[in-house]
Amino acid sequence: MVKCRWANDDIVDECGGVCNGLNGSVLNTETCILSYNATGSTGWYAVALQIEDFAFQIGTYPLSSVSLQFLIFVYSSTEMCDNKPLIDTSTDQDGAVIFILPNTTYYKTIIASTTSNNSKISEINTVSPIGMVKSSLLKYGSFEDKWYVNVTWTTRETDIGSHIFCYTAFDSTRQASDQICLTLKVNNPSNFCQIVVDSFNTVWNLARINTNVSAQCSGDYTGTVSRYCNTEGRWEEPDYSECTHIAIKNLQEQSSNLVKENSTATVVNTILEDLNVLTRKSNNVTSGDLVTSSNILTDIAGHVAGNTDALSSSQIEIFGSLCNNLLDDSNGRNWEQLKQKDSSSLTSLVKAVTDYSKSFTNVLNSEFSKTIQKQNLVIQLGKIQSTDIVIPDRTKALESWILDSINQISMNRKYFDGLPITGYSSVFYRNISKLLPESLKSHTSYKYDVNSIIADFSVEPTPTKMDYHVEVKFQHISEDYSNPFCGFLDFNMPGYPNGVWSTVGSRVVESTYTYTICEYNHTTNFAILMSPGKTPRSHSFPLSVISAVGCSISILCLTVTIIIHYILWRHVRSDRSKILINLCVALITSYILFLAGVTKTSNKVVCTAIAITLHYLFLLDFALMLAEGIQVAIMVVIIFRTKSILQWLLPLCYIIPAVIVSISAGVTKLEGYGNSQFCWLTIESKLIWAFVAPALFVVVTNIIILIIMIYKIMTTRGLAAKTLKEKSKAGIKSICVIFPLFGITWILGAFSVNEDLVVFQYLFAVCNSLQVYINDKESMLQHH
Repeated sequence: MVKCRWANDDIVDECGGVCNGLNGSVLNTETCILSYNATGSTGWYAVALQIEDFAFQIGTYPLSSVSLQFLIFVYSSTEMCDNKPLIDTSTDQDGAVIFILPNTTYYKTIIASTTSNNSKISEINTVSPIGMVKSSLLKYGSFEDKWYVNVTWTTRETDIGSHIFCYTAFDSTRQASDQICLTLKVNNPSNFCQIVVDSFNTVWNLARINTNVSAQCSGDYTGTVSRYCNTEGRWEEPDYSECTHIAIKNLQEQSSNLVKENSTATVVNTILEDLNVLTRKSNNVTSGDLVTSSNILTDIAGHVAGNTDALSSSQIEIFGSLCNNLLDDSNGRNWEQLKQKDSSSLTSLVKAVTDYSKSFTNVLNSEFSKTIQKQNLVIQLGKIQSTDIVIPDRTKALESWILDSINQISMNRKYFDGLPITGYSSVFYRNISKLLPESLKSHTSYKYDVNSIIADFSVEPTPTKMDYHVEVKFQHISEDYSNPFCGFLDFNMPGYPNGVWSTVGSRVVESTYTYTICEYNHTTNFAILMSPGKTPRSHSFPLSVISAVGCSISILCLTVTIIIHYILWRHVRSDRSKILINLCVALITSYILFLAGVTKTSNKVVCTAIAITLHYLFLLDFALMLAEGIQVAIMVVIIFRTKSILQWLLPLCYIIPAVIVSISAGVTKLEGYGNSQFCWLTIESKLIWAFVAPALFVVVTNIIILIIMIYKIMTTRGLAAKTLKEKSKAGIKSICVIFPLFGITWILGAFSVNEDLVVFQYLFAVCNSLQVYINDKESMLQHH
């Protein structure tokens, strides 16, 4: 850590008698910036500093201390300080990095101009590398206000490294321009590449060479790999993980000829066996090997789909072992790199496994069941007749990761009754969830994670009509997620080489913290996609209890408020009382519907209707809160009002929410009203803003009204003579009463959306569920 300080003569005479040579100046010791306003006498002043470096930011003892001493000349001038010279920066900005080859000449023209009619450029001063030559000052064309110098620097091999080059222009009134500093980097030709980065991420002056550089793989590997240019202007070492083993490359040539040569099962077996040996963990599989192996599996799956003679009963075991090798955890980093490069290799492998497994069910014509159990995937396939399909078959010894889970695929036999025999195939993948795409079709602006294992399921022949017959139970990988989507991997979506998750033909039947049950009307690769973040599980139940109890208390207090007003209506009748009664009725209705219907998600039509009604009722609540605020503001500001505004204010409170809900429902075509968890507006569809935006508008407006109201109360004659303590008590009391009445406690909702701020979720639940209890007390106090 480099810092600066004033030189002193406490122990050693560091300053030679000029320790206080610049009185009135300020030194920032952290940034080493010296600030000085020349308000004293003209003349010369000496500055003595010490520049020191420390091992730590808070270090006391420097590693080294270097003296810096210089002179400052203060002079009188009639020119304004802003009329300083300017340097042309159209070629090089301050902070730019210029890359130069050895044994070449760097050439630059520095142009400076004045901004005052009373001066001209007198000097362009440079701080330059050794060997740089600067010309004399020359006039730039016929312009009196523009001057320039040329600098040249012929580099040598010994100049390899970084060099600072700075320049400043001075005019005849001694004004100085801003200093421009460049870094001249002389690079070894073998490592030099075409890139320049400055503080603005802009490409500037540059000696250009070819950047399309690649390297050949060597030894037992084949292929060409790319070399990348880093921000230092040097070539990175080639990524040899992109290379492919020669033997695997040869197997790809064989697999690509399978269809042409109408190859038999023996040829396919040989390719699979050889590839199985080459991709074992001990062979250090590269990302190039993974890509090529995926292509080989795609070729084999395509060949056997139309040629069952190329299959054999023992082949599936070799196929499963090979896939297990490729999906081993030791290859996880290579798969992750391929995902970042937008490679479709993993989705190609998954699709190849699906096609191959489906084809294998045609090898035997009688009922059978076969399970291939591996560390990274479990394949189960067979043929059945008039029997339910339930996989995995836990009566067999399975890998612990699938046996101990609750993941399951099931299909009732009634959906293929009448068929002579039905083949099925399934695959459970242990560790590829994070390696598959995260984008969800039609929800691409949101981020979703795959929060389950990947499960594949196929039926052969596929029933002609499937109406959500496939049920899949997914165990969640993590409980810190919310808003589940039943997804399948769509391999055919244009523009998505990795495939894209889609929810078409799927629905959530049940969802808890630990699992989600989905139904599909088709077969393919399934998974659960969920949004990161949710209320911590340990807090969910207490929050729901607080909300339920608070709402129940509020309903009771609202009812009491209405009864009191009904009994005393002759005495309390006013515009504000009318608004308050409407608000009480609206709140009772919204709370009852909220408690009774917000979780009724089993029937989509009913859930949508509840969500739309709640949307309207909550907007009505806020509209009436705004009406309360407007009425209170009129009472405080306009003391002797003669005309009521209730005849148009109250109808607007009912009409405007209806308009907002109608537009929202029409534009979205009811999409976003309700999901698998709640009958309310969904965040993913952005429909939630149809409630949040009006609510925030009401809150902000009522805050402004509250400020005006408090100001008016504090400046009344009655409080003007009070002490500060009495004024403060009155103001705090008014704020506590008005905050919930105006709906301002909803500000807590902005913080309660973050699971890390769960305390705000409790405050939000308590304040807003008990809101009308406070309103009721305020109303009774007012009438008293």
